[in-house]
Amino acid sequence: MATIRDLSAKLPPTLLRSTSWADGLRGIAAIFVVASHTSLCFATFLIPPSVVETGKSTLFQRPFFRLVIQGQAWVAMFFVLLGFVNSLKPLQLARSGAVSEALGSLSTGAFRRTGRLLARRVDVFWLRSTAPKPSVSLVAAVEDLVRELAGTWLYGENAYDQPQWALLPLFRGSLYVFMTLLALINATPRFRLCAETLLYSWSWATLDGGVGTNIFAGMMLAELSLNNCQFSASLKPRALFQTVPYGLVVLGFYLCSFPDQYAEQTAWSSQLAHIGDAIFPKGSNISRYFASIGAQIVCLGAMLSPTLRRIFSSRVLLWLGSISFPLYLIHGPLMRSVLVYLLYWPMSLGFMPALLADGTPNPESYIPTPNTFRLRVILSLFFAFLLFIVRLWSIHIEPKMGAATNYLERVSRSWGNIRDFLGKGHGLLPISIFKQASA
Repeated sequence: MATIRDLSAKLPPTLLRSTSWADGLRGIAAIFVVASHTSLCFATFLIPPSVVETGKSTLFQRPFFRLVIQGQAWVAMFFVLLGFVNSLKPLQLARSGAVSEALGSLSTGAFRRTGRLLARRVDVFWLRSTAPKPSVSLVAAVEDLVRELAGTWLYGENAYDQPQWALLPLFRGSLYVFMTLLALINATPRFRLCAETLLYSWSWATLDGGVGTNIFAGMMLAELSLNNCQFSASLKPRALFQTVPYGLVVLGFYLCSFPDQYAEQTAWSSQLAHIGDAIFPKGSNISRYFASIGAQIVCLGAMLSPTLRRIFSSRVLLWLGSISFPLYLIHGPLMRSVLVYLLYWPMSLGFMPALLADGTPNPESYIPTPNTFRLRVILSLFFAFLLFIVRLWSIHIEPKMGAATNYLERVSRSWGNIRDFLGKGHGLLPISIFKQASA
């Protein structure tokens, strides 16, 4: 029997669209998420679109430049790309007539994807607000850790690492892709596209603008990228239409620039706020909806332009894309431990908190941030260290996680027939994992 890889190799060239641009765009998104958290630490004045005292905007408070602090826009990009990449291969196989292989690819893909004490005393908003309180004892610390790990997957909160809130929505988004394609894999492309449009509209109306609309938009992009009309080719004859993708990317990033707070302070953000009040559902988070629509438009523009796809497929961006997930997971804990100690530990040695009128220490007296020169030097060193650790993680940790996933996949396929499973020489779980990781 032909394997899924063999069938993919036989697909018509027009159906084999490279997804490398999506990997590159994901790498950009990961870097900007880290940049946004860094800005929330040391440049909180960038949160509003202008300086309150003067009413004027600095460079990085203006549209496009303020993307450095718009973390939710880049998280929205992750969801769009998740819907796009996870659905593309099953759709390719289904369009070639290999429906059973498409279902196999779908099920496999769904299975596989599915220093804090000091940090609370420093004059850094994001680190202070996302660092948990110390546990009262070692036993309590273990209980707190287990509770927060469970909380990541039960209600999307983790006091030990706030960015992990996205893991539960990412899991939910993967299920959206799986269930939708499972129901529609035998349908025609046109019917699937109509169904995905209805699901997008349903997500929009039910205030699921952060996950549902992005996932279904990504699925629609995957469907359109395989369309026989070949959008990119049809735009080539007319120079006017060649500029459309670039205009979409500019528009998308402009919408992504919409501030999460204080939109009324500037004309451009106030104008977008009025538009959002008119078109978004009542009770929706306007900034999250703008971030989602902007991310969707950026991905659409990139998909339509061969030049943009080549730009986003550069070697540096592809490398960043390959480490994007561990970068997202690891940067928070390292910022609250390594970065905090590098910046504040020497200053904490002689730090004396201010006293209240009754002589007790002021709980809001924080260790001050170092001068600008030292801050820049240490941040540069820290980011180099962060990329190094993330690279080590991708080399040494991820293969073991992949081996564990493969083991669980084999168990799921041989459950109830364990004798045959063990007879194939797979061995016990720890041995299997480390054998595959070293292979």
